[in-house]
Amino acid sequence: MAQAIAPVEPVQTWRRFLTQETIVTVIVGLIVAVAVILPLITLVVSSFLVLDDLGFDTEWGLENYILLYTDRVIPKAIFNTFIISSGTMILATFLGVSLAWINARTNCPWADYLEPYNLIPFFLSPFVGAIAWHNLASPRIGLLNVWYRDFFGAEGYLLNVDNLWGVIWVTGLFFTPLVYLFVIGSLRRMDPSLEDSARTTGAGLLRTTLTITLPLVTPAILSGAIIVFVTSAGEFGVPFKLAAPYGWETLTTQIFTKAVGDDANHYLGATMSMVLGVITVILIWVQRVYIAPRSYTTVTGKGFRPNVLDLGKWKWVAFGFNLSYIFVAVVLPIFCLFIVSLHPVWTAEIIPSDMSMNNYVKTLFWWREDSIRAATDGIINSFILAFSGASIAMVLALVVSYMIHRTKGFGSKVLDILCVIPIGFPGIVLAMGVLVTYIQTPIYATLWILLLGYITRFFPYGQRNIASIMLAISEELDQSSRMSGATWFTTLRRITIPLLKPGIFAGWVLLFVIFLRELSISIILYSTGTETISVGVYYLANFENEALTSALSMTQTVVLLICIYIFRRVAGKEALSA
Repeated sequence: MAQAIAPVEPVQTWRRFLTQETIVTVIVGLIVAVAVILPLITLVVSSFLVLDDLGFDTEWGLENYILLYTDRVIPKAIFNTFIISSGTMILATFLGVSLAWINARTNCPWADYLEPYNLIPFFLSPFVGAIAWHNLASPRIGLLNVWYRDFFGAEGYLLNVDNLWGVIWVTGLFFTPLVYLFVIGSLRRMDPSLEDSARTTGAGLLRTTLTITLPLVTPAILSGAIIVFVTSAGEFGVPFKLAAPYGWETLTTQIFTKAVGDDANHYLGATMSMVLGVITVILIWVQRVYIAPRSYTTVTGKGFRPNVLDLGKWKWVAFGFNLSYIFVAVVLPIFCLFIVSLHPVWTAEIIPSDMSMNNYVKTLFWWREDSIRAATDGIINSFILAFSGASIAMVLALVVSYMIHRTKGFGSKVLDILCVIPIGFPGIVLAMGVLVTYIQTPIYATLWILLLGYITRFFPYGQRNIASIMLAISEELDQSSRMSGATWFTTLRRITIPLLKPGIFAGWVLLFVIFLRELSISIILYSTGTETISVGVYYLANFENEALTSALSMTQTVVLLICIYIFRRVAGKEALSA
């Protein structure tokens, strides 16, 4: 008689599934899904809610969407946003591709030393850049215009950044590294024989570059251009400083005006955010479906060294071009901020006898009676948010990276998509989603809602830092540990995390920097007492003088520069640009 097989007890089945790995990954997966999807769903639903005339009750309707076309200001704001995004995309793409080509493919002198400085605007605040350029090139108090009038004895002004063109100029300078980062990796990995073949047929340097080199990196160029278009459309600080006060509204300044304040209409703000959201979805879809899959063979199976083109005497022109970008994007704005910050009131005239550190005392020393609370509280809150947010985000990033790259199945693919969504959406859109989702919860008007907004928007940056190293580590190390009897948590603690330390720390520093300079999310979610350092700069720019604003801006910039140095030391020379 055949022996009956004993049935598997339900308890044993549950124990087999309720492992450390399963519990942690499921919990983290659910947290990520809720954090990313819930605000976007709430944003869509809220856009169809219309406030009554008294501003208390709501009803379903399309009036908010109709207002986008019938309002006196909003249609112009949408048009201005399109102009700014298009202009920024063109300028940043030109500068980014040019700098990437100079650094990756030419014999430009000291290119290796210049490259880290090309990336500095990536870390700094565009809002602070707008403040600096306002003090450099505004018609009345711009330092460059004053020098122009004094030197040439002329009247009027030479430069004016207080308009849409000024917004394009500043955002283009600060978003150039985005295109640079997309393009330089492709240029460095390109097979030089492709260009050599063109040169042997008689093609000159310019023709080879325009007909061979750049077309081969077209997908990278277009991807960078799309990211710049979306990012500049969601930028708040630059148009707030250089455009809105002079009658040039944008979608972001209108979202802030309509959605924040005593008479705030969050539902109308959600509707305007949907415009940015739809633009983002369309462009990201185009990038992933039509641009990213386009594969030009730039790397062959042969071993090769990147081809360095001899520019002859033109190498000094290339060097001057690179140096000029660093000067106008980094050196000149920081110099201007420092000079302005030392004066009690900025009158567009450098007066050495008036210079002092009093503005720094008012914005840094919170224990003094004459300190400005929005600035001092903002510094403290920003460090709290940056330290705690970067730590929590990297824990999430570690588990999410493990789920995506060490587990197979539908769940890992879904998580991978969820990690793309926050990167693509402008911060102000996600901030509006977080606002309308949690406005009636206890975390509203606390640092917790800011922390949630920061982590939701930026944790994918940390995840990609970890993923780049995890993909280079063999799965056999984890498997060997598990086969020897170690638990999942023990394997993670003793094997995986030690190997990922460089990526974890580099990602932590990167997020720390981003959280310190973040404005678009903060300006929507902050309340009295929860100001951040960027909101403090906004407060000073709105209610105080340029000298005080420059002092806090300079403080933020110095802290960010120190963090940039640490990031480069930890992540290595090829950080970001590889």
